[in-house]
Amino acid sequence: MSSSRLPGKALLPLGGATVLDQVVRRAAAFSKQVVVCTSVDKTDDPIESHCREIGVHCVRGPLEDVFDRFRTTLAHPRVENTEWFARITGDCPLISVELAQRLLDARDKNLDYVCVPQTILPRGISIEVVRRPTFENIDHSRLDSAEKEHVTLHLYEKKGRYNCLWLDPPEAIRHPELRLTLDYAEDYALIKALFDRDPDLSAETAIAHLLSNPELIAINANCAQKGAR
Repeated sequence: MSSSRLPGKALLPLGGATVLDQVVRRAAAFSKQVVVCTSVDKTDDPIESHCREIGVHCVRGPLEDVFDRFRTTLAHPRVENTEWFARITGDCPLISVELAQRLLDARDKNLDYVCVPQTILPRGISIEVVRRPTFENIDHSRLDSAEKEHVTLHLYEKKGRYNCLWLDPPEAIRHPELRLTLDYAEDYALIKALFDRDPDLSAETAIAHLLSNPELIAINANCAQKGAR
């Protein structure tokens, strides 16, 4: 909720619900349990309250150390003890359920991490799938600040240490020039316009709408992504 560029973005209205509701709904389409991992900062109290209202489990941890927040969440007794978990960022209300299922289907006992390279997708539609024992065995004390902020960075920047699988997505969604994430007011204006057209919007139909309507692409064309993943 304390985002500097788009304050309160997790609970902004979107498609007759909130941004967080849209994320949870899509996650629930391919996951047995959805858990919202927010911070202990008082600004995030409304997220915990909203989770109670919609019946979604919420675990809270450090604001800046997101890696430790995930570790705290996985250790919580109400979180199911699965072999794998999916990491989904809460400012991506158009994650692709179809793509998520492809990633889940690609899991293998010899892998630690499954994803699609962000450089070939619209920002905001993919998830990351992580082997839980691998994640839990990472030495938190040896992580740098970037690895603590970007939860899975340690897994794929350490070449050769972990078994990572990078999948090729369908050709129809290979449009890295598009942004379907929420970091700026312009991003929200675009995604809200898409949901106003179609409340049951999917990532795939959103991409099709954008490709057919260049004036929509222009809304957030000048926005640069914060940080690196």
